[in-house]
Amino acid sequence: MQGNNETSIRDFDYATDLDAIKRIWREVGWVDETEDKYLDDFFAVGDTLTACIAGVPECSAHTVDGSLRLQSTDLPLCAVTAVTTSRIARGQAFAKRLTALQLQRGAQDGAAVAALGIFDQGYYDKLGFGTGGYDHQFIIDPANLKVDVDVGMPRRLGVEDFALVHAALTGRAKVHGSVVLHPARLMRAELAWAEKGFGLGYGSDDELTHFVWLSAAEERGPYDVKFMAYQNTDQLLQLLALLKSFADQVYSLRIIEPPEVQLQSLLNRPFRNQVLTRKSQHAAEHYAFAWWQLRVLDVPTCVQAYRGVDTPVRFQLEVTDPVEELLEGEGSWQGVGGEYVVVLGETSSAEPGVDKSLPRLRCSVNALTRMLWGVAKPASLAVTDDLSAQPELLDAIGRVLQLPTPHPGWDF
Repeated sequence: MQGNNETSIRDFDYATDLDAIKRIWREVGWVDETEDKYLDDFFAVGDTLTACIAGVPECSAHTVDGSLRLQSTDLPLCAVTAVTTSRIARGQAFAKRLTALQLQRGAQDGAAVAALGIFDQGYYDKLGFGTGGYDHQFIIDPANLKVDVDVGMPRRLGVEDFALVHAALTGRAKVHGSVVLHPARLMRAELAWAEKGFGLGYGSDDELTHFVWLSAAEERGPYDVKFMAYQNTDQLLQLLALLKSFADQVYSLRIIEPPEVQLQSLLNRPFRNQVLTRKSQHAAEHYAFAWWQLRVLDVPTCVQAYRGVDTPVRFQLEVTDPVEELLEGEGSWQGVGGEYVVVLGETSSAEPGVDKSLPRLRCSVNALTRMLWGVAKPASLAVTDDLSAQPELLDAIGRVLQLPTPHPGWDF
């Protein structure tokens, strides 16, 4: 029997819409009946748009404010933290439309860049997102860590310590690409969702200087390191020594490589252990993957944050942005497509306009973002992405844009 299928887009109402959102999350398998209560915290913060059928939310896009570092500058971030569609609303382009509108809101509120975690590569490319840098993930036997540091006596951490955990992550040592999400209450939900989660850390009663938060779903592992924060390398080594102390019970541990070290250098006989544990439940592994994407929302602000050390390069930039088609002319921000005169050097700038005397770089916002954050060199992006220029210009930009791989350091 055909019912009322009228669709609409509106703001989320916490008091009346939360049950519908919980149903959607259960349908997509993100939570079960024992876990959906933590959505109370998740949706109490940030901004949520819903697409409704007959007045009932069937798709939602949730964002929070934060920061994303480019070199030493923390740029205002619109973090897309959850986009979910119910079983009856698939194929209606609700998710793309809501996400586009959230990017517009973020840009109009001052965000210079947006980022999100991906279920797979390709979908969010249609909204101007480009793939972020690789993280290296290891599964190791903690007994094989070559760390000889006093572990000391850590303190236990529970979900109720979410504010301390959030403050420690916010104040951690940051690198190029580091992410911070501002709402502390969001952290309570993230900690609670870690299966058999627990935390250990160091500091005073009212301050946490460094910590790890793990999921201990299996008695002997793999334990999963969900969050880790520290202010210096001494604290990092102490945390690694703490993880090593689990070795009398835990046979394997899954961890993202900290950006300051090459973790393989801190392992005893890594290749031997990979061979000996092959096909085991606790097999030693090492692989790289990019689980996140990012996109520029404000070209001048992002370019201005860059500081180069080589001879400046000046060029005409022509950017296309696929989000324009999804916004349909509504709102003051319509993406970042257009023409810019760009200077990259010791001081950098991007001014709207055209200088026909300059060499031209044409690219999508996806490729531009990957280039500005150093995910890939311009010459490489000319092969894999929507980017084109004369080889001489690609080489000149590549010499100026000298950046390490960006690492968010915050799962979202």
